[in-house]
Amino acid sequence: MSPPANAERVAAASPEDPREIVVTAARRGEAEVAAESEFGEEEIAGQGTDSIEELLARLAPLIGGSGEEPVILINGKPAGFDRSILAYPPEALDRVAVLKPEAAAHYGEPAGKRVVNLVLKKNFAMLDADASADFATAGGQYGGTLSARRTAISGEFRWNVQARLGADSALRKDARHIAPRDGVFDGVGFAAAPGGGEIDPALSLIAGRPVTAAGIPPGASAAMPGLDDFAATADTLHPVDPNRFETLQSARRNAALTIGVTRPVGDFSVGINVNASRNSSAGRRGLPMVSVLIPAGHSWSPFAQDVLLTRPFAGDRALRVDNDMTAFSSSLTLNGKIGTWQTGLAVNYARGWSNNLLEAGVDRTRVQQAIDADAGFNPYGVWDESLLLATRSRTRSENLSARLNLRKAVIELPAGPLVWNFTTNASRNRAHSRRDDGVTGSDTRRRTRHQANGQMTLSVPLTRRGAAGPAWVGDLSLDLSASAQAMTGSRLQKRYGADVSWALLPTVQLRGSIERAEDAPSFDQLDAPVVTTVGRVFDYTRQEVAEPLWITGGNPDLRRGSRQSLALSAMIRPLGGELLTLDFGYRRSVAKGGVAFFPELTPAIEAAFPERVTRGADGRLLAVDARAINIARDTKAELSSGVALRLLPGRGGGEGKVVADPLQFSVALNHRWQLQDTLLTHPGLPVIDRLSGSGQSRHNLTLQVTAGKRGIGATLDGNWSNPATVTSGDRSFRSKPPLQFNLALFVEPAQLFGRPEARKRANGFKLALNVQNLFNGYRRVTFADGSVPAGYSRDEIDPLGRTVQLSVRKRF
Repeated sequence: MSPPANAERVAAASPEDPREIVVTAARRGEAEVAAESEFGEEEIAGQGTDSIEELLARLAPLIGGSGEEPVILINGKPAGFDRSILAYPPEALDRVAVLKPEAAAHYGEPAGKRVVNLVLKKNFAMLDADASADFATAGGQYGGTLSARRTAISGEFRWNVQARLGADSALRKDARHIAPRDGVFDGVGFAAAPGGGEIDPALSLIAGRPVTAAGIPPGASAAMPGLDDFAATADTLHPVDPNRFETLQSARRNAALTIGVTRPVGDFSVGINVNASRNSSAGRRGLPMVSVLIPAGHSWSPFAQDVLLTRPFAGDRALRVDNDMTAFSSSLTLNGKIGTWQTGLAVNYARGWSNNLLEAGVDRTRVQQAIDADAGFNPYGVWDESLLLATRSRTRSENLSARLNLRKAVIELPAGPLVWNFTTNASRNRAHSRRDDGVTGSDTRRRTRHQANGQMTLSVPLTRRGAAGPAWVGDLSLDLSASAQAMTGSRLQKRYGADVSWALLPTVQLRGSIERAEDAPSFDQLDAPVVTTVGRVFDYTRQEVAEPLWITGGNPDLRRGSRQSLALSAMIRPLGGELLTLDFGYRRSVAKGGVAFFPELTPAIEAAFPERVTRGADGRLLAVDARAINIARDTKAELSSGVALRLLPGRGGGEGKVVADPLQFSVALNHRWQLQDTLLTHPGLPVIDRLSGSGQSRHNLTLQVTAGKRGIGATLDGNWSNPATVTSGDRSFRSKPPLQFNLALFVEPAQLFGRPEARKRANGFKLALNVQNLFNGYRRVTFADGSVPAGYSRDEIDPLGRTVQLSVRKRF
C-alpha cells in the first residue's frame, strides 16, 4: 500500500542555499490513499455539467471500475449516507481525485469499488437556477424541468439547498405508426343482433330499411329509449382509433428537495442531510369495451328479441395504470479522530409511501348479472366505477440504518503502515402492504427484518520502491478481508477476500483479487412493494408483440446462495503521467443457488420458469412475474480493455508560459468481451447459454470524446454491441443493436464576448444542448431470410426515438 497521501515531510537543506529548509505539506482535502488520476478545476469546467452527480456520470469512462456508483469521500473523509453533495455545482470543486484501487479496502468498502475524493474549494458561494425543455424529434412527447439551488462553503462549514420540479407528457400510441389492436372500438356504443343480421323487424319497418346496428340514442342514459329513438340512430356508429387511448410511455411528474449542512464540532465534522421527493406516473392502456346481452322483455329494452349491446365503459375514459411514490430520508454523518483511531459514524432514517393502480377492463360478469336481475340497472347509462376490474396496492416502508467505521495504523512496517479497518452496519426494515383486486378481497402483509454485518480488513504494505525490499520488486501490497452478515430468517453469511496490488514500475500497475461469499437476498429483493404495470415485449412463441401485466417487487421465497469470483487487471501508462492510460482486465464469477434478476423472456427462459408466465386459452401472453429468481448456477467470464487519452492543461507558447484557459481534450474507448455466460435454472434442466440463441451480445464497445474549456465544450458518447440471435423452435431471430451516439454541447456567452458591455449582459448564463440517440437508431430484428417479424417496426421497438433537450442556467 502507498504511504498516506497527506503525510508531511521535511526535506534536507536546499542545494541552492544550505541554510534554507524546504517543508512539503499535504494539499487541502487529501485522502489517506494516493490518487491514481486527478481532474483539476479547468478540466471540470470543460465538462459543462450542472451538478457533481452529472459530472461523475460524465467522467465514468475515465474513472473505470465495474460501472457502479463509486464510493465518495468529501475532502478526504467518507460521505456516509450524505447524498446532498451530489447536488452541489461542479464550480464548488477544487479537484476530483480517483484513488488507487486499494482505497476500497482501506475505507472498509467491498473490493473492486472505485473511491473518488471530492475536494471542495475553501470558500465558495453561488445561487443559481435552471430551466430545460425536452422533446422527441418525431413528436408526441415533451417535458421540462425547473430547479433552484443555493450553495455556500466557508472552510469546513458548508450548506446546500436545492429544489427541483420535472414533468414529461405521455407518448400516445397514435403518435406513431403502429397498427391498432384487433376489436371493435366505438365511442358511444351500439345495439346489434347476437348472431348478426337484423336487430328487430319492427325497427327496420320504422327506419324503412333493414337495420343491423343502431347507436345508443342520446337520451338513453336518463330514460328508456323507444324504437323511434333507435331508428334515428340506425346504422350510426361512432368508431374511434383505439391508439388514442393507449400510451407507449406514461406521463411523469417529479419533485425533490435536498438540504445538507456540514460543520465542524470540536474535533469532528458533523453533517446533516434531508431529502424529500415525490414521483408519479400516469399511463393509459386502452378503451374498455364490453359486450353484454339484453334479453327481450327487459325493462330497458324496446326490442322484441335479445340484442347484444356493445359499448365503452364511460365514453372516452381509458383504462388507467397509475403509480406514485413519496420518499423522505434524513441522515447524520460524523467523521473525526478519537485518540489514534480515525472514526466515522453515519445514521440514516428513511420512509416511503407508494400507491399503484392497474385497471384491467370491465367486469362483464357483474354487468351481465345486473342486467339479468333487471332491478333498475340502466345498461345505457353511467356505470359505477366498481364495475371496472382494478387492482390497487399500497405500501408503507421504513428503514433505520447505521454504519460505524474504525481504522488505525497498527504498526509501522518498513514499506509503510499496516492499517486495520473495521466496519459494521446495522439496519431495521419494516414494510406494510395491502393489495386489493376487487374480486378475491384484500391481502395485507406486515414484515420486519433486521440485518447486521461486520467487515474487518488488513492493509499490509510488503515492499516499497526506495524504502523496503529490492528496488526491482517495486511497490507490493496485500489487502485481506473477512466479513459476516446476519439477517432475520437467514443463517449467518460469511465472506473472505484477498487483493494484491503490485506496481512493478511507476508506469505499470498489476492487481488481482479473489473472493468467496455466501449471499442472501436483500430486503428489497424479499419485501419491496409488488408493482404491476403493463409491459410491451415480443412474444417469440406466438411471434407477435404482447402487452402483458408485468409484475415486479419483492419475492419472499428467495433463498440464499454462494459466489466465488476472480479478477485480474493491469493498468499501463507508457508515456508516464495521465496522458495515455491502457487498462486490461479479466473477471470470472460463479454463483450457486443465489439470486438473479429475471432475464429477458425468451423461449428458453419460459421453459425454465413456466410458473412465471401466464397465457390465455388462445395462447396469448397475459402476465409475466418478473420478480427476482433463484438459480442453480450462474457462470460469467469476461475480458475488458480500455484506452484513455487525456490532453491536460500544460505549458506552451515556446517560453514555458502558462497557457491561459487551455483546451481540454479526452478520448476513452472501452471494450467488453463476454467469454462465458451460462445459466442453470434448476438441476436436471439444460444449461442456458445466453451468448448462443438467447439474444445477448458478446462484444460491447463504448466511446467518449470530450473537447472543451471554460465557457464552451462538447461531449460525444457512442455505444455499439454486436448482433445476436434468439432461437424459438425452428426459427431464428437476428437482433442487431444500433450504433448509438449522444451529443452534449454547452456555451457560456460571457466567456466568448470581447466587449465589456456584452459580457456584462451575458454574465452568469450557460446554454446547453443535449441530443440523445443522435442518428435515431434502433435495434433491428429480422428473420434469417431478412424479413421483419410483426411487431418489430421502427416505432414499435423504440417509439420515443431521438430526443433533444435545451437548457438555460443562470448564476446570480
